[in-house]
Amino acid sequence: MKLHSFIRLNGLFLQSRKLTINACDTIMNQTLNLTPKKRINSIDALRGGALFGILMFHCMEHFDLMLIPELTSPFWQNVDNKVYEIIAFLFAGKAYAIFSLLFGLSFFMQMDSQADKGVDFRLRFLWRLTILLVLGYLNGIIYMGEFFVVYAILGVFLIPLFKVPTKWLVALGILLFLQIPDIISFISLLSGNEPNEPSSAVIFMDQLYKECANIFIHGSLTDVLEFNLWKGQAAKLLWVFNNARYPQLIGLFITGMLIGRYGIHKSEEKMVRYSRKALPFSILVFVVFYTVVSLLPYLGIDGFALQVGTTLFKSYANLGMMMMYICCFILIYYNTSFKKGLDYIAPVGRMSVTNYMMQSLIGVTLFYGFGANLAVQLSFVQCLLLGLVIYTVQIIYSNWWMKRHYYGPVEWVWRVLTWLKPIPLRRK
Repeated sequence: MKLHSFIRLNGLFLQSRKLTINACDTIMNQTLNLTPKKRINSIDALRGGALFGILMFHCMEHFDLMLIPELTSPFWQNVDNKVYEIIAFLFAGKAYAIFSLLFGLSFFMQMDSQADKGVDFRLRFLWRLTILLVLGYLNGIIYMGEFFVVYAILGVFLIPLFKVPTKWLVALGILLFLQIPDIISFISLLSGNEPNEPSSAVIFMDQLYKECANIFIHGSLTDVLEFNLWKGQAAKLLWVFNNARYPQLIGLFITGMLIGRYGIHKSEEKMVRYSRKALPFSILVFVVFYTVVSLLPYLGIDGFALQVGTTLFKSYANLGMMMMYICCFILIYYNTSFKKGLDYIAPVGRMSVTNYMMQSLIGVTLFYGFGANLAVQLSFVQCLLLGLVIYTVQIIYSNWWMKRHYYGPVEWVWRVLTWLKPIPLRRK
C-alpha cells in the first residue's frame, strides 16, 4: 500500500514538473515572440501624413537655416513668399501636434498591451525613453531642430499619469492646453508689470540662432557637429521653453492616451463617429482664434507683447486646425475611395522614427554649407518641389522595406535595446 502510494505521488510529481516546464516554455516563447501585432493602417497613415507636413515645413525653413530667397522678378518674389506663407499656415504647429498626439496614443497602446499580459511596463517604458533620448541626441548633433530629445524628456510625465483617473486626466489636459505661462506673460506685458521687450532667455536664444546660422552656412561638418553638441541642444530646449510648447506637448500626449483609454483607435465605427462630432468644434476653435490673431495689431498691441499674444492665440488655433486635419483624415480614409491611396503612406508612418531621422540627415546634407548649400540657392517654390521629391522617395523606400521586414531599421534597434533580447527583423 505504501509502495503504491509512493509510485502514485512520484507520478504526480513528474506530471506536475512536466506541466511546469511546458508552462515555462510557453511563457518564454511569449516573451521572445515580440513580432508586431496587426497594425491599424489609418493610424499609421495619419502618422505618415504628419511626417509629410513636418518635412515640407522643414524644407521651407531650410532645416533651421532660415533665409528669404531674393528673386529678380517682383511677381515671382511675391509668388515665392506666398508659397512659404501657405506651407507655414498649413503645417507649422499642426504636423508636430498630430505626431505628438500619436506619441501619447502609442504610449497607451504599449502599456495596455503589456498590462493584458500581466506586465507592468512603466520601468521598461522609462528605459525606452532613455534610449529615445540617446537616439534624439545623436540625431540632434546632425540637425539641431529634431524633437525626439524633447519627447524623451516630456514623455517621462506620462508614466505616473497612466493610472490617474480619466476625469482628472481630462481636466489636466484642458489646463495644459490653456498655455498658462503665456497667459501670465501676456497679461504682465499688457499691464506694464514687465517691460515690453524680450526676456533674457529669449535674447540668449536669439543669439544662439544667429550664431548657428553663420555656422550652418559657412562652417564645415565638424563645425556643425561641434555647435550642435551643446549649443544646438540648448537653443532647441530654450525654444520649447520660451514658446511654452511644453504644456501643449504634454497635453497632446495626454489626449492620445485618452483616445486609447476610450478605445476609439480600435473601432472604425468609433473613429468615424467621434470625428464627425469633433469636426464642427474644431472648425469653430480654429476660426475664432485665428480671427483673434489677425485682430491683435489693430487692438494697439505691439512690441514683444504682440509676439507673445500671437504665439498664445495661434497655439489655440493650431490645436483646432490639428483636430480638423485628424477628423477630415479619418472621414476621408474610411468613407471615400482615397483609402487605397492613403494606405501607401502607412508604411512611412510605421517606420516614422527611421524616416524622421532620414529627413534630418538628407535635409542637412542638402541645405547646409558643408553639403550642397541649397539654402542660399533655392527659392521657396524649389524647396517645395524638393520636399515632394524627398517624401516620394520615402514612400517608395518605406513600402519596399515594410514588405520585407517587421520594423524600420531604427525601430528594430530601439526595440532590441528596449527588451535586450534578439528580435526578428525580416519577415518569413
